[in-house]
Amino acid sequence: MPIWLVPDAPYAGWHLGSATLGMPGNTVINGHNWPEDGVFRFLYQVRVGDPILLYSGRVPFVYEVREILILKEAGQPLEVRQENARYIQPTDDERVTLVTCHPYGSTHYRLIVIAHRAKADLPPGSE
Repeated sequence: MPIWLVPDAPYAGWHLGSATLGMPGNTVINGHNWPEDGVFRFLYQVRVGDPILLYSGRVPFVYEVREILILKEAGQPLEVRQENARYIQPTDDERVTLVTCHPYGSTHYRLIVIAHRAKADLPPGSE
């Protein structure tokens, strides 16, 4: 099972090998929800339909939250953790997957937010 580094707060980290913004595939970004300046401190407050604005350099990309998952992680057998990891695997569609721990300061669960490129942000003819 792949292991990745999570940067110190307040930064988020892009999973090496995941898609880059604006390209087909799964762009996976992880970050801490703690301490107080954790980049994903308030990620648990997003709702389906909410926009997510990300930048690649100065280029903005707008995504719309489609799915929010809270998955048991700590103390789970390898099979469960491998099944949870399916959300960070490559995909054919263009999406962003944000990953953090849940609840605040705990590693018992994974909070996974999946967002797809907002239609208003797509170049004409690419839908």
